[in-house]
Amino acid sequence: MAEQSEPPEIDRERESGDETSEAGTSERVSLKGMASLERLRDRVEAAASEMERLREENETLLQRVKKLETRPDVDPRGTFLSLDHDPEELKRKIASFIDAIDSYLEKERSGT
Repeated sequence: MAEQSEPPEIDRERESGDETSEAGTSERVSLKGMASLERLRDRVEAAASEMERLREENETLLQRVKKLETRPDVDPRGTFLSLDHDPEELKRKIASFIDAIDSYLEKERSGT
């Protein structure tokens, strides 16, 4: 984002004529110099760029929310397990580990 700068210098002058106008508050506002206008332009461009970035981020977040909404509801008191592999293959591997542990324990009990 562009560097923050002070607001443009403003020169308020009473309109020619009376010290007080009809409403007593009518003033003419003018910016002092091109530097003020350039700083103002830079700040407006920076704000516009930031707005565009935020719109893009908002769109990305909206897509993530939509994707998350398609997932099944999960009970917060329970545990949700997501498997990257085929559940049947995982069952076979676990059964194999259980068999190996049972075999080891049986050998330990028999003293062989």
